[in-house]
Amino acid sequence: MIIMVNSANFRIIANQIEKRLVEMDKSRDELLKLSRAIIKYSGQSIESFHNNQIKQAEERLEKAEQHLKEINTLLKDEKTHYQIGIINVAFQEYAEAKLLYNLVIEKNFPTVKELNITEQAYLLGIADLIGELRRFILEKLVEGKIIEAKQYYEVMKELYGSFLQIEYGKNLVQDFRRKKDTARVLLERTLSDLFVALQSKNIEEKIQDMSSRN
Repeated sequence: MIIMVNSANFRIIANQIEKRLVEMDKSRDELLKLSRAIIKYSGQSIESFHNNQIKQAEERLEKAEQHLKEINTLLKDEKTHYQIGIINVAFQEYAEAKLLYNLVIEKNFPTVKELNITEQAYLLGIADLIGELRRFILEKLVEGKIIEAKQYYEVMKELYGSFLQIEYGKNLVQDFRRKKDTARVLLERTLSDLFVALQSKNIEEKIQDMSSRN
């Protein structure tokens, strides 16, 4: 017996699949483009911040945030694209830049929901923030602002302390353990730098006091 199959249905299905794959590919390309832009603008924002160009840092953050909104719009229709590595990197870089700016300038700490990123990216962003805070603290020490540097060290220590409470992150969040270990080393080095700065300041004050008496 000869079985007759209407191959026209297969062609229709194949065409639909191809059309869908083309749409997914275009969406993927756009996500890659947006992710690279977020990484660029977030990095520029951090550099502007450290150069005390606060307005420029804010402008770069706004551009990164605009691209972030576009990414999240695309991801609503393409959930599988969350697996694209560079998207998570972009979220992480944005979190680092945004948290640094808000912590120092706005005096607040945005939540995961407010940043509209993944929990994993938020955690890794905080880990990188610890490194940026060390850089900021060293800048304050160079300026002779030891008290301010010490205050931000306390923030740095508190952030690291929050990492110690997370036990499951090392298994679920890629790179969590390494960044956690790096944060600990940076915290220890910053404490050492603060100690040296305080000792130098005390010696300088004693010398000045002795000079004034003579």
